[in-house]
Amino acid sequence: MKAEVIAGGLLELPPEESPGRNLIANLGFEAGDASWNLSRCWSVDSSVAHSGSHSLKFDAGSCDAAPAVTRVPYDHPAVRSFTLRAWVRSSGGSNLQVRLALHDRSARGFVVGETPLVSPGTDWQLLEKKDIDLPEVFDGHDLELSAVARGSSGQAWFDDVEMAEQMPPAVQAFLLYPNFRGFLWSSGAQMIRLQVQTFGADAKKNVVQVALKSASGETVRMVKHPAEPFAVIELEGSRLAPGSYRLETRLLDAATGKEIAAWPDYRITKVSDDFRDSLVNYIAPDNVLVRKGKRTFVWGVYDRFSGRFRCPQNCLSSSVSGYEAIPGFDGKSTLDNYADTHLNAEMNILPFVGVNPGENQLRPWLEALDKRGVGHLQIVNTWFNGTRGYPGWANGMSDEALWRKLAGAMKDQPGAIGYYTFDEPQPEKLAPVFEQYKVLREADPGSIAFGVLANCSQVFRWRDASDAIGCDPYSVGFPLNAEDVAYGASAPPPMLRPSVMTDQVERQVSASRPVWMVLQLYRFNGQYPTYDQLKIQAYKAIIHGANGILWWGFVSERGMEEEWNLRGNHQAYADFKRLSHEVEGLNTFLVARPHPELLASVSDSGIETLVKRDGNKVIIFASNFGESPKNRITFNIAPDAGVSSSSATVYGEDRSVVVGQKSGDGIASFRDDFGPYAVHVYEINSNDAHP
Repeated sequence: MKAEVIAGGLLELPPEESPGRNLIANLGFEAGDASWNLSRCWSVDSSVAHSGSHSLKFDAGSCDAAPAVTRVPYDHPAVRSFTLRAWVRSSGGSNLQVRLALHDRSARGFVVGETPLVSPGTDWQLLEKKDIDLPEVFDGHDLELSAVARGSSGQAWFDDVEMAEQMPPAVQAFLLYPNFRGFLWSSGAQMIRLQVQTFGADAKKNVVQVALKSASGETVRMVKHPAEPFAVIELEGSRLAPGSYRLETRLLDAATGKEIAAWPDYRITKVSDDFRDSLVNYIAPDNVLVRKGKRTFVWGVYDRFSGRFRCPQNCLSSSVSGYEAIPGFDGKSTLDNYADTHLNAEMNILPFVGVNPGENQLRPWLEALDKRGVGHLQIVNTWFNGTRGYPGWANGMSDEALWRKLAGAMKDQPGAIGYYTFDEPQPEKLAPVFEQYKVLREADPGSIAFGVLANCSQVFRWRDASDAIGCDPYSVGFPLNAEDVAYGASAPPPMLRPSVMTDQVERQVSASRPVWMVLQLYRFNGQYPTYDQLKIQAYKAIIHGANGILWWGFVSERGMEEEWNLRGNHQAYADFKRLSHEVEGLNTFLVARPHPELLASVSDSGIETLVKRDGNKVIIFASNFGESPKNRITFNIAPDAGVSSSSATVYGEDRSVVVGQKSGDGIASFRDDFGPYAVHVYEINSNDAHP
């Protein structure tokens, strides 16, 4: 591979956070039950201990198994990541299971983090859960740590109970631009932008040094900046020669120049426009997917073929016609359903988790999809030796050889978007996922690696392990959790989740990576999303910065297939098709840059908005963040919008609202009502055409 096309990005993962102070008072119960609230099931035992001379004892007997609890100070947190830890053991023959759980008493006592539930033996063992990351919404809340025991017989002991801070590195960096695999295009934006944070440094005594070095180690750009808690450092790249460079970030003693701490290097590769234009897929500087030269808002589904309804055997084929014969819904094939709902992306779980590129099972699928304007995300989150779902045909291959074989089949294929590399993983999976990502980005530079988390507060840990990232804000049929309540929800379904979680992802990538959210298109606890609930999910995600949406899904388990074939619910498909066509009609606005300046004000801060302009139209996406209705909301439109009509169309609702002009200041305004979580999209004619 030529040097100029070596993909960049973060080269190595940073080291683990170092342990900090423990927030639990009387962790070893040497002061008896001080700071702890013990029910009748619990006592302090002076005859058994892991360290010191005391421990906390649970005796099943006839107890009601209420937990032992202690308050955790969390008024002004400097650290937001924690490890829960305790040493535990049980008596012989016990059936007890134990865990630690962190509760938010300010949010109805819901759990915000917990260790696994384990059955301890008679010897002391460590009970531990790292990387409990608490977002800002919990600041100042009343937190409690509980020692929990479940079971009917025996005794269990806890000792050395900790909620330990995980201290951030002294210096950490995040590459804001280039925002796609370190590729610095020869034309367009040329400023390399690096976000740098320091922890515990002194701006008078310490400096951050950022250096760009050539392949030979020569420093070609350098910036020194006072070690402030947060800074964005810029280096001009317009005069860089094509090729690869290393971007180093170091924290130094200002007086001596001695290195105190370092962040792993990023690789930046200056590439030609011809190289960029040869890629099937890449990410534009504003985080929009460019696919086959076209700016694209991602609109896709997860799918999984079942032998019961859609194909008789394993669904894999070596011909386009074989894939085209797979039936779908509404009298169409599955592939034609994709086109019917205006999809441009899909991720197929089964059978493609086991697809064999060497037997020509993948290329025909890519060709069949491409004929319908759809791109494929190949699932690879189980393509590691020893994992469940590992493709059987790959036994005996090294992981890297497997990944490179797949990349060889996907590279430069018009029907390929890229790879689905992680699905709601635990933090300990980060290291192998990152190693896979490094191989895929090098072997297939014109692809996109996409991963999804269940816990949006951990995006900062994963943002350098993929090209696009998202979360799963599933709401319909789900009970409330601590975060829902903290943000103001009082009853299910918590439809504020798409707003909250998209915003969390966007903030943690500093608006410098594509955010593709995964929304709910399946039944849970007996509830399937209505058209209005689909619309709420989609537009709330869009308002908060999503560059794409994938729906879970067309899958056979609780998804569209079950609704159509087992429940006879054909409305589910009709609703999704209706919304898909509406969103497709907004595509030029979805890939346009925001224009917040065109909306002068909104009369209620609980209304979320996104303003876009394209041609002679201004579009305002608006949503009621919460569950309380809001009526007669006034939108004041700035003079620069050039409003040229006396009404605004409410898109997709077959109605309009009156637009009035205020004399003197050039501001136009309109009013509308919002039900709980409601979303509306307003189309307003403008005097002037804009690109």
